[in-house]
Amino acid sequence: MRTLFVSGEVAPFTHASELSRLARTLPEHLHETGDFETRIMMPRYGIVSERRNRLHEVIRLSGAAIPIGDETESLKVKVASIPGIRLQVYFMDNNRYFKRKGIFSDKQDKLFPDNLERALFFSRGVLETIRKLGWSPDVVHAFGWISGLTPLLLRTEYASDPLFENVKIVYTPETVNFEARFTAEQSAHLGLPEETVGRSPVEIGLHFTDAVIYPPSFSPVNGAPQFGEEAEDMRAKAVSVYEQVSNGVPA
Repeated sequence: MRTLFVSGEVAPFTHASELSRLARTLPEHLHETGDFETRIMMPRYGIVSERRNRLHEVIRLSGAAIPIGDETESLKVKVASIPGIRLQVYFMDNNRYFKRKGIFSDKQDKLFPDNLERALFFSRGVLETIRKLGWSPDVVHAFGWISGLTPLLLRTEYASDPLFENVKIVYTPETVNFEARFTAEQSAHLGLPEETVGRSPVEIGLHFTDAVIYPPSFSPVNGAPQFGEEAEDMRAKAVSVYEQVSNGVPA
């Protein structure tokens, strides 16, 4: 099963939060079964050292012009390997959105005012990179706040693309310590549907997904699946949900 992991945090490249441990451990254990072909994509935050993590740009994947409102931003795609395993991480990079030294805020904890645009650039960049790879995933599993627009784009802008026409979407949310929701003006300016108005990326991800798997610290809604703390439980839970949605059964 071809599985794409879209995450804002993948250890060891960023801080080891609960979500980053999930997004780091799960692809490895699925890959080791031999039944999954996995790819991981994340933002190239400024806190990710290119030299220490041996990132290198993939020229054939770079250069896409990503629309953000009336403008476009150029995408650079860089690659690094997770130490100890044969898994590569594709980093979506852009000087305007990801060069800064912070994920959602600066060193003084001042939130970046363009976080919503950064989320949109990241998700569009991921899907454009998949197009260039010519790789058709069976399942896209998005993790966290900055990946919350990926389910939306797959169901709207990219719905007619043959690479994605049969894809199933799974989403794992996270809690962030700030509020950022699309206004009607922002949604219209960025070319997003009315369903985004008044919603955060997490709320949008939950709305447009086929299934939700909650992190261990969450209280699941309506009996939805939840990851356990152990790696084997993570793998078993993910496989169960992926198989259910692939077979058209609600998770």
